[in-house]
Amino acid sequence: MHTPHKFRYLLQVTLSNPSELLRLAGVAWTTFIFRFIKRCAGPGTVVEPGTRAIHPANIRIGAGCLIKEGVYLRAGPEGRVIIHDRAALNAFCRIFGHGGVEIGRETQIGPATLITTTGHDYREGLETSYRPVCIGERVWIGANVTILPGVTIGDRAVIGAGAVVNRDIPAGTLAVGVPARVVRTIT
Repeated sequence: MHTPHKFRYLLQVTLSNPSELLRLAGVAWTTFIFRFIKRCAGPGTVVEPGTRAIHPANIRIGAGCLIKEGVYLRAGPEGRVIIHDRAALNAFCRIFGHGGVEIGRETQIGPATLITTTGHDYREGLETSYRPVCIGERVWIGANVTILPGVTIGDRAVIGAGAVVNRDIPAGTLAVGVPARVVRTIT
């Protein structure tokens, strides 16, 4: 969409629904905070209201990303959350990156997905352990997926909605279920 068309579209939307102008102002303000105050979002990234970043110095969001409303990013004091260019996190995703989370370019993560790097040894006093999660490029993750510590998801993999990923998923495959299992190769 060319720039004059974008402005015409925005004008039509705001005239037909004035509350949309308030929503767009909220998006602009939140994006400004993440880009220039928290300094963790790259150019062209859009961050919607309600998104929280805990330890933003340890969070990097690449260029051209879309972070929808209510996303929760927690890096921890020694953890890292790295989101590469043109990735999209849908509404109400939660990422706990104490052990390190890396999300590849052009990956799309469905709403209410949970990614955690924290585990507990339930046999020995609930000691906390951290293992990194790595999600490749152009991965598509459905809604309400849970990704557990130590998992690597290969490039161009697809994870079906509601899956619980507790082991590595190879590149170019479709995985579904609880626990997630590869059901076919994507050509």
